[in-house]
Amino acid sequence: MMKIKYGNQISIDNLKDVDIDLFIFANNSENRKYCLLDKITENNNILRAISLYYKETFEEKYNFVENKLIKDHSDIEDLLDQFINNCKKDELKIIIDYSCMTKSWYYVIMLYLANKEVPLKKISCFFSYTPSKFSEPLLPKANSDISPLPGKISIPNNRPKALIVGLGYEENKAQGIIDQIDPAKVFLLYSKPTLDEKFTNAIETNNENVINSFKETTYTYDFSSLIDIENKLKAIYYKYNKEYSIIISPIGPKPFTFISMILSILYNDIEIWRIGSGEDINPYPRDPFEDGKFIISEVHYENF
Repeated sequence: MMKIKYGNQISIDNLKDVDIDLFIFANNSENRKYCLLDKITENNNILRAISLYYKETFEEKYNFVENKLIKDHSDIEDLLDQFINNCKKDELKIIIDYSCMTKSWYYVIMLYLANKEVPLKKISCFFSYTPSKFSEPLLPKANSDISPLPGKISIPNNRPKALIVGLGYEENKAQGIIDQIDPAKVFLLYSKPTLDEKFTNAIETNNENVINSFKETTYTYDFSSLIDIENKLKAIYYKYNKEYSIIISPIGPKPFTFISMILSILYNDIEIWRIGSGEDINPYPRDPFEDGKFIISEVHYENF
């Protein structure tokens, strides 16, 4: 069974001239969706590239990219099964560009790689995020789905709940999940500094009431530093996991979500909950923040 051995943040330069066996990204309406693939094709050989989409509309830019319609998270597992079982190597290098993916898509990929019985010695996986320019937050949609992310089986217990919320910049999302879960303890985390301070200003403005309600347990982290996010989450986990059931609800941004998911795989007693509006989501253009700017985590899996 594959298990995470270690991970660390790297720069895009560390990937130069690395042969990539599989490149997976989401093909949707966001303008940043091809940024990483554009960059990787400059200096790397890519054996196979797959775009995932959930509607019958997508943009075809590269003729070597396979487009896969995803109706259920099991479709992603089947895709990975097919690729890994047919490969002729015992070590793979995979890029997952989760910039435009739904939470459930990249969580399913992460769980698959960490728990699947596969005929491989090692997988080096590069999880990459392309930061976007600021877009004014739209009026929030109604919260229609507040539930654990699918794919992970958690054993229930009678301990009180401690909820960690990664704040986004749309109004009312955080209060919605706090009301739903009714935890004994609430911790709020949000990005400060960010690449553009407009993000932080919007977070603080649109979450003013909930931040004021939990001032003593509100913390900030550096948006661009995955280790800072990890350290802030681990500090809460280590202090409270013996007495409380730990739930993380990563409303935003995606690097925070990614680290939350990694920790839920390393520590089985962490649950990840989502809060969403089903398919009725706010559309944002998500133009890339700047050319060549990526937040990349290199995660090594080995067979034990």
